Order: sequence, then structure tokens, then C-alpha cells
Amino acid sequence: MAATLLPPRASAEFEVEGARRFDRRGPARWIASHLRAYPGTLTIYLVCVVVSSGLFAFTPRLIGFAFDAVLAGEGLRRLFVFAAILLGVVALRGLFDLGASFGVEFLAQRLERDARDELYASLLGKSQTFHNRQRVGDVMARANADVRQLNPMVNPGLGLILDAGLG
Repeated sequence: MAATLLPPRASAEFEVEGARRFDRRGPARWIASHLRAYPGTLTIYLVCVVVSSGLFAFTPRLIGFAFDAVLAGEGLRRLFVFAAILLGVVALRGLFDLGASFGVEFLAQRLERDARDELYASLLGKSQTFHNRQRVGDVMARANADVRQLNPMVNPGLGLILDAGLG
């Protein structure tokens, strides 16, 4: 996987063998290192969202061409050609939009899962004294509710930001 390899923690009481280490030098780097762990899906998502936005922007232009053809008196046959092209563009846009939705949801689910695994591995490395000092409810809230918030941060959060930026 493409997770950033960092040196092992010196103060861990237990270490999970084979656990991926992510870049913890800041929140943006941490999120980016999690997303870079799935380069294929990230590439599919980015390509699909760019193509989908491009096709979305091309649709009004194509309708303008159809209006120009009708106003120029090119006939009903030319209008049907534009209608067929427009139908194809809209169908293609739907497929790319579906691919982008799949990609961002997959990335969001993987980020949530990997962050939860990272939290569990971190908790395993803590001393018994640490666990005796923590309230169980606080630890469970972090493991469930707080980690769960990473999913909507990516989907729809990142998806909407990228889509709006491209729009």
C-alpha cells in the first residue's frame, strides 16, 4: 500500500505487526496519506469528476448549437442529430458521474476503516496506566462517533468542494 512509512513509536507497549503507518505531521497530510493509499481509486475518482464536469459544461453549448441550426433553417433532420448527440452526452455524463460517486464513496469508507484501525492500533500500544485513567465512554465515542465523521468529510464534503471548484 502507499501509506507513508514512519519510524516505529518508541513508547508503545505493544505494536501491531504489519500495521500501516500514516503521515501524522498535520491533519491535511494525514488525510492525504490515507487517500494516497488507494491510488487507483483516487485516479478513477478524479478522472470521472473532471470528465463529468466537462460534459456538464458542454451540454448548454450543444443546445446552443442546436438552436443556431434551427434558426439557420437547417431543418428537422439536423435537430434530431443534435438531440441524439445530446442524449449520448447526457448518458455518458451519467456514467462518469456514477464512477465519480463510486470512487468518492469508496475512498470515504476506506478512510473511515483505516482511521479506525489506526486508532485501535494506537490504543493497543498504550500502557495499562493510560487505559486506567481514561473513561471507557470517551474512548468508545472516539472509536465510533468521531471516526465516523471522517466519512461525510470525504463524501459529500470533498466531493462537493471538488465539483464546485470544477464547476
